[in-house]
Amino acid sequence: MKNFKPWILAARPKTLFAGMSPVIIGLSVSYHLLNSIDIIVATLTLVIAIFLQIGSNLANDAYDFLKGSDNSINRKGPKRMAESGALEVKAIINVMYLIFILCVLMGTYLVIKGGWPIIIIGLASIFFAILYTAGPFALAYNGLGDFFVFIFFGLISTIGTIFLQTKSLNGMELFFNNQFLIVLSSIAIGTLNTAILVVNNLRDYESDKLSRKNTIVVFLGKRFACYEYAFLLLINFICIVIIALITRNYFFIPFLFIGIFLSCNLTISIFNYDNINLNRLLEKTAKYTFFNAMFFAVSFYLDSL
Repeated sequence: MKNFKPWILAARPKTLFAGMSPVIIGLSVSYHLLNSIDIIVATLTLVIAIFLQIGSNLANDAYDFLKGSDNSINRKGPKRMAESGALEVKAIINVMYLIFILCVLMGTYLVIKGGWPIIIIGLASIFFAILYTAGPFALAYNGLGDFFVFIFFGLISTIGTIFLQTKSLNGMELFFNNQFLIVLSSIAIGTLNTAILVVNNLRDYESDKLSRKNTIVVFLGKRFACYEYAFLLLINFICIVIIALITRNYFFIPFLFIGIFLSCNLTISIFNYDNINLNRLLEKTAKYTFFNAMFFAVSFYLDSL
């Protein structure tokens, strides 16, 4: 167990909420549209999303170390396994590839159900999970991290999940007739997953700047990160208000009051970044993201009764 613990830390269990949340949102909307879900497809989608997140985390651990952006002197975040010497870089990369191979194998069933679009989504997800920190033009090092997190941990994950469910249960007409709801739902969760990254990059501003990891925060400054974070939470809230109105789902009403309180609290906190624990704010933002996803699930389920 002692030897296995570094692998658990390298997988970063707390970040898995980010990978799970778009799938939960997608399944919730699917249930709203179809009044049913394909359990096997749903389970595989969720497991693959978790595995992709773990693989991405391993890639970040290894390639950030190789690029020199992780070091014990400047690091404010949790300890990384490659940088600390707890795991060898080669071992981390090998396990990363093993996890992605497992994703491909498990995804075969989803391809049978969803067809060629799932092949494109799956391979693109793996490719960009590696390219996020690896290669000569790593996305995270060139100010593109926020954009790709929004795309893959918002739009693609959510819409892909709904596409799989509607295709599996012969509900493609409902898929095309409810595109506004589907896109709004994907934007709602994509903004929050991007907000998680904003806090992460704000926390790592000094070390990223020294190592030339040019995130948007490094390009545009800490104050911009605060406004970006506030904007993302605002867009999330607006999307949920519109979703509640167009679906006439009154079970969203409690969330609207809770959401106002929590999002305002989070926004006030980030503007006070010099005097707070940003690791704690990062955790709170991840929890708020998962809370959004679970509230979607509960609200749509109760509305169907």
